[in-house]
Amino acid sequence: MEIIENFDEAGKFTGKLFSKIGNLIILIILSIIPIVNFIILGYLGRIIKEGKKISEPPIISEYGKLFFEGLKIIIATIVYALVPIILLAIIILASIPVTQWYPGQMMTPGTFIGLMTGYGVITLLVLFVFLIFGVIAIGNMIRTNNFMKIFAFSENWKIITKIGLTKYIIWLVLVFVIGLICAAISGALWFIGAIVDLIAGVFVARTFGNLLDEVLIAPETGEQQTVLPPPPPF
Repeated sequence: MEIIENFDEAGKFTGKLFSKIGNLIILIILSIIPIVNFIILGYLGRIIKEGKKISEPPIISEYGKLFFEGLKIIIATIVYALVPIILLAIIILASIPVTQWYPGQMMTPGTFIGLMTGYGVITLLVLFVFLIFGVIAIGNMIRTNNFMKIFAFSENWKIITKIGLTKYIIWLVLVFVIGLICAAISGALWFIGAIVDLIAGVFVARTFGNLLDEVLIAPETGEQQTVLPPPPPF
C-alpha cells in the first residue's frame, strides 16, 4: 500500500468516527481531561494493534486497560525523548556562563532565539533521528504487547527496512507536519484543538497500523508474523 492509498483508507476509517456520535463525545471528553487522557492514548494504541482486523474506530471500553496501555506509550516515548532532552539541557548550560544559571537570565529573549536558531535545530534533528527508531519501537511494543520491544534495536530496524526507509521517513515527516498543524490549532483554540487532536490521532494511528500490517501480517493467513533475529555468525 502506497502512502497516498494508506492516507486515503485512513481518512475513510477516521470519518466513521462521526457515525457513532455517543462514542465520539465520550472520546472528546476523555481527551480534554489531564491524566485521564492516557485512556485516549491507549485507545489509539488499540487501533494500531488491531490494524486490518477492524474496519472502523472501535467503541471505547475497558477504560482501566486502556489507561495502562496509554501509560506504557507515555513511558516509552519519554525513554526515546530522554537523550535529546538531556542534550538540549547540556547545550543550554554549556552556552551560558555559570554566573547566569538562573531563570531570569537563561530565559531572556536573546538567549531563547539563539538556542532556537542554532543549538535548538541540532536538538530537533537528534530528536527526529530518535523518533525514526522510537516510533517503530513503540509500534512493535503495541503489536507484541511486550514493553521490552522498545529496546529490540535490531528487530525494530528490520521492521523499518521491510517497510522501506524512504517510505517510512516520508510517512514520519507527513505525520510530523500533521502534528505541527494540530499544535497550532490547539494553541489558538483550545477546545477545538482537542477535537482536532483526537481526529488526527485516530487518523495517524490508522496509517501506522496499515504500515505495520504490510510487514507484520502474513499475506496468505492474515496472522501476525514474528520478526526473527538474524542467524548467528558461523
